[in-house]
Amino acid sequence: MSPNPRRRDVPARAPGTGSSGGRQARTPKGRRASGLGIVKGKQVVVRFARMGATGEAVAPMAGHREVAVPYAAPGEQARIRIVGVERGRVRGQLVALQVASPRVVRPLCPHFGRCGGCQWQHLEYPAQLEQKTALVRDALGRARIPSHLVAPAVGWEPPWEFRTHLEAVAGTREGRPVLGFFAWGDGRIVEVQQCPVQHPGNVAALTAVRAAWDTLQPVTAAVRGLLARVAAASGEVMLGLAVTRRLQADERHLVVRALIDRIPHLVGLMEVRAPRRSHLLAGRRAELLWGRPHVAEEVAGVRFHVPMLAEFPVNARGLPGLVEMILTALDPSSADTVVEPDAGIGGYSLHLALAAARVIAVTDASQLDAAWANARLNRITNCQFYARDPVRALEKARRRGPVHLAFLHPPGTGLAPGLPRALRQAGAVRVAYLGRALPALARDAAALAREGFRIRQVQPVDLSPQTSRVHALVTASVE
Repeated sequence: MSPNPRRRDVPARAPGTGSSGGRQARTPKGRRASGLGIVKGKQVVVRFARMGATGEAVAPMAGHREVAVPYAAPGEQARIRIVGVERGRVRGQLVALQVASPRVVRPLCPHFGRCGGCQWQHLEYPAQLEQKTALVRDALGRARIPSHLVAPAVGWEPPWEFRTHLEAVAGTREGRPVLGFFAWGDGRIVEVQQCPVQHPGNVAALTAVRAAWDTLQPVTAAVRGLLARVAAASGEVMLGLAVTRRLQADERHLVVRALIDRIPHLVGLMEVRAPRRSHLLAGRRAELLWGRPHVAEEVAGVRFHVPMLAEFPVNARGLPGLVEMILTALDPSSADTVVEPDAGIGGYSLHLALAAARVIAVTDASQLDAAWANARLNRITNCQFYARDPVRALEKARRRGPVHLAFLHPPGTGLAPGLPRALRQAGAVRVAYLGRALPALARDAAALAREGFRIRQVQPVDLSPQTSRVHALVTASVE
């Protein structure tokens, strides 16, 4: 594989779709791809205009087409090689850089260019924020939301060591163990010795498991990877081994003995069931092997006991500022009832409860006990958690009185069908929506607008520096 023409310490990679394990479409050499008149293997000169939502730099081509190339930057000119077309999307690879961007910096991580976790470490951080602003404006423009409503993206510096949750995969290569992350665009595992976006406590846990691997040999065939969670406020660390079967009693004792003294500030060891048929490491079941099943966290004066599999924000540095933004957007008073679907273990709900009369929080049944425990931990009695369909929860809440405000932060698939209408029928007059996936953000913003919620402001928020992922906090109110 040829080296990257600009950063010779970073091998060039054939770009993928932006998700680990995805297969790339192949076109026979010398033939035109997908009838678009683009020959695989052909070299062309392009100038990059912007960064795309899947992490590559994007350059216009003839015929109103665009090509996506990893590890390039806006404003650069380069000779590239066409490597294929997938669902009409042209993919390329850097061959030679002709004009470099002054906004390119040396990546901090030695694994950048192989590991698929980060795509933008070669861009200076202000440039990353500018590109994320553009991504949000472009996505919402398709929903006919004016670009002037989208404020410049905000982030929190330094954009390193912020991530409090880690998932690493385990495998073998030429008979030796490999522990790390998936490569960009395929299922290969890149062995990782360090990760500058992870909290140091998580990196220490990864290092400890690697050092103990020989001792763990009797169980390693069942290990798919590891999960770690650290509490930024207390420094406490919890480690889980993702295994394909239930460990036997002697195997559990072996794991505890091998790891208990290797990880600083360790408070708990877990066994997490992760069947091979699933691509996820974080299964639905976690069993305690030693210690306690949570780390003690604190965010803006509210305490949390965070279990291993909890739905809880992972950017410790940005979370206090984000909470303040949400409170400012909703401006709850002591007379307001706030509803929050997708509440997790109360990471936002409990902050809202301190300012509102009542909070109705809907969460998954697996998160319910931890959510109630966190409410008791803070002696908060005006936040009720329910495990039911959010639309049904709203209908029930409406019978007890009007709902005034709503905080929405749905999964990447977007809002539950019928939720915007249910909010309007329940009496909600103001909504704060924290979107995490651009296509869903555009769809949901349009759905809210159809129900009479006028978009007042959109604030892009960078909770995942060094990647193309971007959140956006949308404030909307009834006309």
